[in-house]
Amino acid sequence: MDQGSFKQIPGKVVLHFEKGKVKKISLTYEKNFWPEEKNEAYLQIEEYLQGKRKSLDFPVIVEGTEFEKRVWEEVRKIPYGETITYGELAKRLGTSPRAIGRALNKNPLPLYIPCHRVVAKNGLGGFSAGTSWKAFLLQLERGFKKINLFIKKFL
Repeated sequence: MDQGSFKQIPGKVVLHFEKGKVKKISLTYEKNFWPEEKNEAYLQIEEYLQGKRKSLDFPVIVEGTEFEKRVWEEVRKIPYGETITYGELAKRLGTSPRAIGRALNKNPLPLYIPCHRVVAKNGLGGFSAGTSWKAFLLQLERGFKKINLFIKKFL
C-alpha cells in the first residue's frame, strides 16, 4: 500500500492507496510532509480543507461489515455544514446510538465518509482522530464564527 500526506491544521492527512484507489484516510497529529506528486484524491482533500469543495468523489475501496457500510452510506448523505445526532442516525437505520458509534469508530475513510457530522445530543461526541480534528472539521464546514461557541461549551 502506497502512502503520502500533506500539511493541514490540526495535524496531517495520510492517504493509503491500493490499486490506485484510496483505501484508508488517517488524520494524525504527527509532523507534516507534502507528497511530491498530488493525485486527484489529494487535490480534492486540499480543496475541501481550504473550504473550496463540499464533497469528495475520488475512487475508494470501502471495507467493512454490511452494517458498517449501511451506516457509512447514510453518513455520506449528511449535507456539508450540517450535523445529526447518533440517536437520529440510529433511528433512521433502526438500530442503537451505540451501534452507530461503533460503526463510525471503524470508518476507514474519514472526510470521504464524513462521520465528524454525527454528534452527541449534548456535545461533540467521539471521533477516531480525536475531538480536536472533529472540532476543526465542524468549524471549517460551518464557518469558524458560527460554531466557536458550540465547540467551547464542550471542549
